[in-house]
Amino acid sequence: MSRSVLSLRLPVYLQTKLIQNGYHTVADFDRHLDLGFLTQSEVHSLKCAAGTKLSARSALSLRQQALTQSYFSTQLSQLDALLGGRGIPLGCVTEVTGEPGSGQTDLCLRLCLAARLPAAQGGLGVDSLYIDTVGSFSYCGAARAALRLCAPHHEHATDSELSDSLATSLLDGIHVFRVYAAHELSALLCSFDEIASQVAGIGLVIINTVSWPYVASFASSIARRQVMHTELAHKLAQIASKHNVAVVLVSQAKSTFGRSNISLSSSSSMDGDVWARVSANRIILQRRSNGVSVVLSASTMHPPGETFVKIM
Repeated sequence: MSRSVLSLRLPVYLQTKLIQNGYHTVADFDRHLDLGFLTQSEVHSLKCAAGTKLSARSALSLRQQALTQSYFSTQLSQLDALLGGRGIPLGCVTEVTGEPGSGQTDLCLRLCLAARLPAAQGGLGVDSLYIDTVGSFSYCGAARAALRLCAPHHEHATDSELSDSLATSLLDGIHVFRVYAAHELSALLCSFDEIASQVAGIGLVIINTVSWPYVASFASSIARRQVMHTELAHKLAQIASKHNVAVVLVSQAKSTFGRSNISLSSSSSMDGDVWARVSANRIILQRRSNGVSVVLSASTMHPPGETFVKIM
């Protein structure tokens, strides 16, 4: 029996478009080859979804995967300890949330650089894809972060030697995409297979922030935003699993907690719990006068906890 179009892992809008044009099952694609109403990217997504078989995994295989999972150090010992002593996991989604100015961008830059470090220094030697939706990425900021991060590993290097080294190693491993609208972000992520084939060695994907493109594009339609957020969340989880990369997304937090105190459950994303459904770890940041309070509010791997760090 042929699978229904509704059973395919496709965006709701694409399922609707197929049904409206007479495609109700996968078998219909063999009988009707005219897909001119779809874009090239949509045809590619359709072929991938139609060729994917439904399968379940045993609890034992999931445990074995967790035991062999790769991690990279954040180069912040307190944060690593909060994350089980190993840092950011590959093959999973990690959500970072907080109010504006709480340190999300600083942490994102640090993670890009930390992942690029060699294994001997806690990294994986991998490149990063930094998707900037709000104009937060700064080359100067990345360069300063790189200098601070690498100085302990190059105690006898001069400033000029250290700068040259960073220009050809750490900074060269950060690939920045600037997107402005929801459809641009969706198109970029749908093309991730192509990007991964062109940029070898991607191990980390940063989206800073995941909320803004949808607020900008659908300011008056909360229901539409929720549908697209759900589709995006599952797409990010698929990218993390398929390519064995760490996906770190930054979401905007509601201003519901006090400036002087933060609890393990006192902050919520303005997007609701949509990201929590696919995230292995949820990290809440709050700026203090002398650093950043970091809360691991939810995790599929570790118990909740709180610590204090100086990111930059």
